[in-house]
Amino acid sequence: MYPYYYFRYPKPGYYPQPQNGWNYPQAYQPYCHPVHFCRTFPAIDPQMFMSSAKKMEVLMRDASTLLVNMAESKKFSYELMSAAQQSNKDAVEKMIKSTGISRIPSVSYTPDGLSLHFESDKEDPQKCCDLTLKLRWM
Repeated sequence: MYPYYYFRYPKPGYYPQPQNGWNYPQAYQPYCHPVHFCRTFPAIDPQMFMSSAKKMEVLMRDASTLLVNMAESKKFSYELMSAAQQSNKDAVEKMIKSTGISRIPSVSYTPDGLSLHFESDKEDPQKCCDLTLKLRWM
């Protein structure tokens, strides 16, 4: 017949009984089996999370301002692409500063596009949040 016909039901004693009195087969032991450690979570304190969200709002606002300038000004976009393709980092940073944003991103570019990395604070030891924008032009 079928090769698994004789293994359909395990023989008595196939599943060893745990020491704590549970009657589960070993394959179906609950997560907190005495052999395993139960996972505990720290107490919830939303203060850091809320602080990160507030700092991220500033980054998002600056990124949005920069993206609006790129999307609406053909001249600005052309000059930014031209400077980036020529690896003129000073001109790229000067153009980004001219948009009036408070947090200047670190800029890297390839022949395919531009990558902007916004960080919350340079002196922030916790590094709570950052934002990376990748824009393609090819």
